[in-house]
Amino acid sequence: MPSVRQLNYMRNRWALVECKHLPLLMIVLALCLGATPDKTVYTNTSNKELKQKALQLVKNIRELVDSYNKKDRELMADYDKKNKPEIRIDDRKVMRDQWIKASDAVHDSTMRSYRDRYLSDAILLVDELYRRLPKRFRQTNLLPMYQHPTNVLGLEVVANHLEVLSKSLPDS
Repeated sequence: MPSVRQLNYMRNRWALVECKHLPLLMIVLALCLGATPDKTVYTNTSNKELKQKALQLVKNIRELVDSYNKKDRELMADYDKKNKPEIRIDDRKVMRDQWIKASDAVHDSTMRSYRDRYLSDAILLVDELYRRLPKRFRQTNLLPMYQHPTNVLGLEVVANHLEVLSKSLPDS
């Protein structure tokens, strides 16, 4: 185990390396990654094209929500058909637990699908729309919903918000 003196020496040496090479490291990273502050894949996109991309994302998110609602209604209808008063309470409880488990699985699948397919585009699009629109359109309280929607109602909020913002963007 290194002594306290050795640890302090290593920490100070690392601090020197960090300070000395940090500007060079930042330049190399920017060149390698092609990333610059305030630039995204949508930065050079026209308003009309940005609006189309946002509305297409809105459509995709709503289709995902509709798919979830359809599956959930089917599960509920199936459960309602099986849930008869003449069935023993213990058996009904088992059926209910199975229905809840299946419903949770469909919900989790929907949320995972949003995260995997639409989350990054939604965040990039809302940031670019906010950058182009007047400040009065900014509702920063909705931004956490884009990253962490609680449920499909949150996905609907994201879709509605993106739609309003994109329709507020002028074509030129």
